[in-house]
Amino acid sequence: MKKLIISITILSFMNLIGCYYQEQMNPGEYKYDEKEQLWLSTKDTTYVLGEKDYHLENDTLFVTFSKKLDRETTLKTVVEFPVKDIKSVEVQRTDSGKTFLTVLGSTIAVFGILLLITAVGEGWID
Repeated sequence: MKKLIISITILSFMNLIGCYYQEQMNPGEYKYDEKEQLWLSTKDTTYVLGEKDYHLENDTLFVTFSKKLDRETTLKTVVEFPVKDIKSVEVQRTDSGKTFLTVLGSTIAVFGILLLITAVGEGWID
């Protein structure tokens, strides 16, 4: 029973982390999708932009930065970044196909090993 619980826990953890990767793109060619989190690098610093914190208009990226001053007050500042001044853009993505294949392959391997151990223990295989 313990082996089954450990196997399920490992497979669940693998499914949870999935196949994530970060893709670095040319700022001029990237289609700024407001549903993705961005890592935006300029000559001065790197910014992490959350979903819906930015939008593109006429080759200028408008970014809204928020800072909570107290429970009721939030300071919002909009900063403009011309696309030509952006050094790089990185996006974190998930590959669902690779995640599914990894979990499926691991499941088959674990159950194959358990079947082999059981077969040897029962004397089916010498």
